[in-house]
Amino acid sequence: MRITIATMKPISSIILAALLAACVQAYGCVVVESSAISDRAGAGNPISSSASDLGFLRLVAPQGLTQTALANLLSNCATGKVSGVTTELSMRDFLIVQSYTVSVNAVCN
Repeated sequence: MRITIATMKPISSIILAALLAACVQAYGCVVVESSAISDRAGAGNPISSSASDLGFLRLVAPQGLTQTALANLLSNCATGKVSGVTTELSMRDFLIVQSYTVSVNAVCN
């Protein structure tokens, strides 16, 4: 069987599509949403924490990430009094699986 340029075009298109799909799967798409719970200004020591989990098909999101991140944050503050709390939700999409991460920053008073 002799391979010609006409038969190489469909093969190269398939290889290019497979490489593109592999790159999208490996790197994922990242969506970041951020919100402030209180003023960001405050005197004290800056502290931070985060919590992560997986979701599926954007239909089944993990539960309790914010509460876990906040509990981790409060464990970093001896007084338990914080101000300037900000949260950030980042989601990385890998086709059917999503990785959710909640990051919390604050000032320990």
